[in-house]
Amino acid sequence: MLGTSRFQDADRYASYLKTPAGKLRSELAWKNLRRFLPQDASTRRALDVGGGTGSASTQLARMGFEVVLLDSSEQMLSIARQQAKASSATSRISFCHANAARLPDLFEANSFDVIVCHNLLEYLEDPFTVVRYIAHVMRKDAVLSVLVRNRAGEVLRAAIQSADWKLATANLSAETVADSLFGEPVRLFAPMDIRSMLAKAGLGVVAEHGVRVFSDYLRLTGDLTSEAFEQLFELELALGAQPQFAAVARYIQLIARCSSASSDEETAP
Repeated sequence: MLGTSRFQDADRYASYLKTPAGKLRSELAWKNLRRFLPQDASTRRALDVGGGTGSASTQLARMGFEVVLLDSSEQMLSIARQQAKASSATSRISFCHANAARLPDLFEANSFDVIVCHNLLEYLEDPFTVVRYIAHVMRKDAVLSVLVRNRAGEVLRAAIQSADWKLATANLSAETVADSLFGEPVRLFAPMDIRSMLAKAGLGVVAEHGVRVFSDYLRLTGDLTSEAFEQLFELELALGAQPQFAAVARYIQLIARCSSASSDEETAP
């Protein structure tokens, strides 16, 4: 893996997820995914790959999915168990302590109806292999949500917020950048990089969103009122759905299906 502190300092990461920036990332990504989920979840299975403290897993369990939360950090899983218990979602979530590279050993092909892979690929040495493994365990009509760090977002963040124009120039072609929370290297992706990776794994993109289009270029300090957060959320949601704004977001979110299923969806009346 690249940066490892995220997995070793789970408490610090969990605290970050409670900040306005952390809440925006997880809640925007969930909102974007939600409209692609099947209405009847009672007989469906979901896999949260690198699910960390379990935000997406808890949401899926509340809908009725049987969820497997897989993460390589026992500390993350411990927090996820606590949060699932607090949300009365424990009975529908199983917790698997393993690396994503073990997916083919852990699960049979065509095992899951929904797979979430948020903020994991940028920490892997070989992200394509994990994407290929994810495709292997997806059912034919399954939906996958991938969220990764956007190169353009890192360029603008360095240029606008930090006024570090030398770093911004370097980020135009850098393979990795220093993570703002832990200072360790994480991989960058351009939208075409992740689209190509999904296509090679036999997956077709059915939706693309930018996550945190402008809030990373502000200096959001402390808590926001619920009204202010809602206004920020709604604007970010609207901008993230428009390609001209999504292109400069801090994160890219792609929703994908198996290529045959995505083609049927795109051509359906």
